[in-house]
Amino acid sequence: MTRIMLDGGRRGWRWLTSGGNIRVRRPPALFVGPLLLLLALAAPYRWLFFLAYSCLILTLASYGWVRYVGPRLHLDRRLSQKWAQVGDTLEETWCLHNCAHLPVLWLEIDDVSTIPGYSARRVVSVDRNNHRTWTTGAMCVQRGIYTLGPLRARTADPFGIFEYEWREERTRQIVIYPPLAHVRGLTLPLGRSGSVARADILRRHTTPDASSVREYAPGDMLNHIHWPTVARTNRLMVKEFDQERAGTLWIALDLCAEAYQEPAITSGTVAAPVSLQSSALPEAPHFWETPLELAVVIAASLAAKALDEERLVGFLADDGRPRLVQAGRGPRQLWRILEELADVRATGTLPIGDVVRRERGSGTALAVITPALDGAWLPALAEWQRGRPGAALAMLIVPAPLRASALEERLAALGARSYVCVVGQPLPLVNPPRPRATLRISPLGKVIGDVRRER
Repeated sequence: MTRIMLDGGRRGWRWLTSGGNIRVRRPPALFVGPLLLLLALAAPYRWLFFLAYSCLILTLASYGWVRYVGPRLHLDRRLSQKWAQVGDTLEETWCLHNCAHLPVLWLEIDDVSTIPGYSARRVVSVDRNNHRTWTTGAMCVQRGIYTLGPLRARTADPFGIFEYEWREERTRQIVIYPPLAHVRGLTLPLGRSGSVARADILRRHTTPDASSVREYAPGDMLNHIHWPTVARTNRLMVKEFDQERAGTLWIALDLCAEAYQEPAITSGTVAAPVSLQSSALPEAPHFWETPLELAVVIAASLAAKALDEERLVGFLADDGRPRLVQAGRGPRQLWRILEELADVRATGTLPIGDVVRRERGSGTALAVITPALDGAWLPALAEWQRGRPGAALAMLIVPAPLRASALEERLAALGARSYVCVVGQPLPLVNPPRPRATLRISPLGKVIGDVRRER
C-alpha cells in the first residue's frame, strides 16, 4: 500500500511539474495568498478576503499559463553547413513555433557551444499561434572539432512566479578545417616514378596516363587492349599505365612540443607582422601569426598542390598519438589529410627525425615542415633521400626576427631544397572571403547596409 501511494505521489508530482519542467521561480509568492486568507479568517474584513482571493487566483492563473504555453513551444535549429574552413562564416537558422493561444512574452535561449566566438544566447518573444525566425552566425577563426549544444530554453508567466524550462541534451559536431593558401615560388620534390618492387602491381590499375604498350599476357584485362597498335602490328598489345607520374610525396609535420617551445621560437615577436590589406579584410583571421597554425596551413596547402598535380600524397605526424594517412590521390585524400590536421596540437614528444625514420619510404619524395632550426632531423632527411638529390624539401617555420641561413646551407649540402615560411608574413588564401552586402534595421527603424565576408 505504501509503495502504491509513493508511486501515485510521484506520478502526481510529475503531472504538476509537467515532467519536471515547471519550477517555482518566486517561492514566497506561493505563501502570500494562504497567509492573507488566514489573516482574513482571523479578522474578517471584506478587503482582506478580496486580497486573499486575488492572490490565490493570480497564482493559479500563472501556473495555468506556464502549464499551457510551455509544452506547446517548439524550437528548431538548422546549421547551414556540416563543416567549414577557417575564414568561413558559420550561420545557423532558428525557428520558434508557438502553437498556444497565448503569447510568449519572453523565451531565454542558452546554447552551450564550443565554437570560438560563436554565441546563440538570445531572448525572443512570439505572438500566439505564430512563429519567429532568426539567424545567428560567427566567423570561424580557429580550426578544430567543436560541438553545438546542449540547448537550454526557459520561459515564464507574465508575473514571473513559475517558469517552464526544457533541455535538449543532443549535441552536433562540426569540423573546422584549416584554410588552403598559395605558396609562391615553391616546386615540390620529385620521387622515383614507379618503384621496381611495385611495377607489376601498378601496371594493372587504370589511370588517365598510359605511358607505353606491351604484348598481351595472360591475366591482362581486355579493356586495356590498344586496338590501333594491334591493327598496325598485327599483334595483341595492351596499354601500360603510369601510376606515379612524379613519385609519391610524403608530408611530415613536426608536432613535437620542444620544437615550439624553444626560446628562439617563442620569443621571436619583436617584428610586427605584415598585414595583408587588413583594412580591406578586417574580419579575416590571421592564421600565419603563430608557428603551429602556419605549419598546419603549409601542410594542407602542400597536400592540395600535390594532389592537383595528380600525385600520390601521404601524411605523417605525431602529437602524442601517431597520425598516418596512407598515400593516395584525389579529393578524398585531401579530406583525409585535412581531417587529421583539424585538431592536431604541438603536444608530441617524438622529434620529427624519429617520425620520418618510422615511415621511411623507397623511391618517394618527402616534405618536412618544422620550426626546429637546430637541424637535429637532418640525418633522418639524408637517410630518406638515399643519395637521390632533390627528393626532399624542408619547409622551415621561422619567426620574423630570425634567419635560417646556416640551416639552409646544410640542407643544400645534403642535396635537399629548403623554403622559409616567416611567421607573421601573410599567405594569399586559395578561397578568400568575398564581400556580401546585407541589410539590417536599427532600433530606430533605419535600414543600414552591412558588408560581410563569405566564401
